Amino acid sequence: MHFFIDVLLPLPLPKPFTYWVTEEEYQFLRPGFRVGVPFGKSKMYTGIVYRKHEVAPQTYEPKTIAVILEEYPVVTDQQIRLWEWMAQYYLCSMGSVLKAALPSALLLTSETLIRKNREVAVLEDTLSDEEFLIYEALDEKTLTVDEIRKIVDRQHIFPLIQSLLEKEVIESYQELKEKFKPKRVRYVQIAEDYRAEKALAALFDVLSKAPRQSALVLGIYSAQSELDQWTKVAPLLKQTGSSSAALKTLLDKGFLVESFFEEDRIPYVASTKKSQIELSPAQQEAFEAVEEQFKNQDVVLLEGVTSSGKTEVYFDLMEQILQQEKQVLYLLPEISLTSQMIHRLQDRFGSKVVVYHSKFSIHERVEVWNNIINKQEKAQIILGARSSVFLPFKDLGLIIVDEEHESSFKQFDPAPRYHARDTAIVLGKLQGAKVLLGSATPAIETRFNVERKKYGTAQLTTRFGGISMPSISCIDLKEAHRKKQMNGFFSQELIDAIKKVLAEKKQVILFQNRRGYAPVMECFSCGHIPQCTNCDVTLTYHQYNQQLRCHYCGYHIAKPTACGACGSNALNVKGMGTQQIEEQVNELFPENQVARMDWDSTRGKRSFDNIIEAFTLGDVQILVGTQMLTKGLDFKNVALVGVLNADPLLNFPEFRAHERSFQMLSQVAGRSGRSKEQGSVLIQTFTPEHPVLLQVINNDYITLFATQLKERRTYQYPPFYRLIRITLKAKDYHQVDQASQWLVNALNMSLQGSVLGPVDPPIARVRNLYHKQLLVKFVDDSSRNKVKAIVVSSLKSFEAIGAYRSIRVAVDVDPQ
Repeated sequence: MHFFIDVLLPLPLPKPFTYWVTEEEYQFLRPGFRVGVPFGKSKMYTGIVYRKHEVAPQTYEPKTIAVILEEYPVVTDQQIRLWEWMAQYYLCSMGSVLKAALPSALLLTSETLIRKNREVAVLEDTLSDEEFLIYEALDEKTLTVDEIRKIVDRQHIFPLIQSLLEKEVIESYQELKEKFKPKRVRYVQIAEDYRAEKALAALFDVLSKAPRQSALVLGIYSAQSELDQWTKVAPLLKQTGSSSAALKTLLDKGFLVESFFEEDRIPYVASTKKSQIELSPAQQEAFEAVEEQFKNQDVVLLEGVTSSGKTEVYFDLMEQILQQEKQVLYLLPEISLTSQMIHRLQDRFGSKVVVYHSKFSIHERVEVWNNIINKQEKAQIILGARSSVFLPFKDLGLIIVDEEHESSFKQFDPAPRYHARDTAIVLGKLQGAKVLLGSATPAIETRFNVERKKYGTAQLTTRFGGISMPSISCIDLKEAHRKKQMNGFFSQELIDAIKKVLAEKKQVILFQNRRGYAPVMECFSCGHIPQCTNCDVTLTYHQYNQQLRCHYCGYHIAKPTACGACGSNALNVKGMGTQQIEEQVNELFPENQVARMDWDSTRGKRSFDNIIEAFTLGDVQILVGTQMLTKGLDFKNVALVGVLNADPLLNFPEFRAHERSFQMLSQVAGRSGRSKEQGSVLIQTFTPEHPVLLQVINNDYITLFATQLKERRTYQYPPFYRLIRITLKAKDYHQVDQASQWLVNALNMSLQGSVLGPVDPPIARVRNLYHKQLLVKFVDDSSRNKVKAIVVSSLKSFEAIGAYRSIRVAVDVDPQ
């Protein structure tokens, strides 16, 4: 009898690959184990055991596995079932899901190693000097390619290695390289023979002429109540002013002993406030409504105005789940939001809270993964961004998706192009957990599901503490320009409002959803605007490093001193970005501290936290930023929010533009007046009578929802229709144009007019690849699986055409 396992590999393959295992391995392994397996001619990959069986593959001879990497599964059965759903729903491979799900440190890669071929007699005079140097070095040990590069002190060494391989002097092979290394911290203690009072006194006598060694022993003695306890070396050396050499001497003489202990890289903080904050009557009512809804519904929408105190309701629900000894997943749309929230959670729940997001190192992410799969008490509440849905929960009781309307919950590239909110709902079903969606401005699809009774609902209609909603008004930029009441991008009315707020020792937020200094740099003589060489976009001017930069591919050039087309020096910037607004604010209000929060200013691991801390403490009075500012940040001293220009949001060519504009403007307005006094919001616009702006001013989500539903029903958009967007990319425009037309025709043969396109997207070339898009529309009913099957079948036929194999295809289900 033969035994086999199917293994998922982190590659976009259509199915798992089968490997032969011994009977002993077959009995030991089960789905979720991590194994190292050979794949292809010489590569080794980390894979996940998918299933066990006794049926040999028909089309290829199975290989044996190379290694079992753990003594327990690192992936749960529920995770594998979630991966299956994601691959089926989002039309991607299980391998793509696996690659997105596992921390990269768990996906070992094979490394090429070089060893001497000891079965071949080598004539040394046939080797060049460099070849002989490598040959001699291999006498000592097997070498990596990088080690060989250092030995010969040469960058391009592959011709050398190839020559030695052809002469059969060396052999190359692949070995899995472990990426994750636990953090091991060095500790010392006084040796057992010197812990008694007399022995310790004698030791101090011996060390009387070695002050640094004596200081170390005294430091250990002072730090510990019992001498058999361990003392961490790093702070000991710092506190005593001693040296590593003195410590080594004590260890060599046997006066001290040392050991290394594994520690978490992520600090787990004890709670500082054990007492529970009492809910207001409105919060208590919402809390009870959620509880009641959960009796009959697995998903509930908590719809609460900005600053209504939804977070405290979340916390009380978490408390209940922890009492049941279950885990909580708390999803936020942006990594940036975790900074403020982690402190609030740790104050309440202490070391039970852990954060998981992409700015963690690969080692930190593996530590969190291991703590969760082992259901450690220090990882009962998981706070994270969208990738947290992939974690190996053992007993999940509650999932909270805060700001559920945010588009950043949707993965754009690469596959799987999943929506974390929708994936969390499926995860909840698999885990038997309840899902709470929170928002002041719910997504149209979410609110539609409430109307259909698919989701439950609870509401918080007033701000916490009886605080008034901010007063919102528009400033007519046409009138301001006509009356010559503009100073740069600021109307006089906005400038006066900022001055008044600053005089009252309050703070200001200024919103402009465009990073950089200015969108374009233009020649006044000929009108030339510098373009990206790789993409169909203009270059954005960044003043801080005097560069023109493409935000799509990263291409950049130094700020030109003359026009590249006509040679004129008459260059000027047009439009406004956050950098230019920051500069102008500094000119208008030189006595106040200004900070900027956008993607450029928050790239570092701590940069966002530093900006938030400075603004929270009042060290910064004016904060300029992009949509990062709109997502749930809580500042008590902000009395004014200014929107520099709302029109680009309203006029974006996309069917969700009005919904997104309402959400973004309502959310940024909600940053104002979150303490005792009412805040104000001023929106600069050329269209003050725009229906969406009037809805924002009146906080009228109901009218927005009704209007959007009517339009989307008429024009066949979600939530009444589902969308699948297929993007084709190629270096040759004519090739991708022809291929996209072929695919549209193939789809229309079965879908009969449900396919729109192909069209050039707004940016038709990115990274030197030409793009063509087509859109599949279908009614959200039982036809969904049939339509997806047709799409998959058509794409398989497309990929089988030799002329189209170089074309990249991206499938986006439910595009945002």
